[in-house]
Amino acid sequence: MKKTFEFGSGRLRGKVGILAGRREDGKDLKDLLGQFINKGDGRGNVVMVRINDDALARLDQLVEATLFSSRSECAAFLIGAGIASQKELFERLGAHTDEIRKLKEQLRQVALDALKPNE
Repeated sequence: MKKTFEFGSGRLRGKVGILAGRREDGKDLKDLLGQFINKGDGRGNVVMVRINDDALARLDQLVEATLFSSRSECAAFLIGAGIASQKELFERLGAHTDEIRKLKEQLRQVALDALKPNE
């Protein structure tokens, strides 16, 4: 028996087909996939990527297994899962990228001030 659940919102709402049944820990595939699917804000951003043949074959495997209805949906899931698995990395980088952003703005302001005509 096969069931589906919906996620996302608006015109980007999609369906993920899952096989009925529960794992030993009591979670079904819907619960496991749900942790990586954006809730409320959907998938409104578009990113074009080039992938190799092996990665494409892996996406197709998941689509053919009816876990996802499209390559796009599958890729969005895998990106979300990858980001979630590297949470610590992104937290560590966050502080540094904020600092870099501030330094770039200061550098830009110094350059603009130096280029202003003398009055």
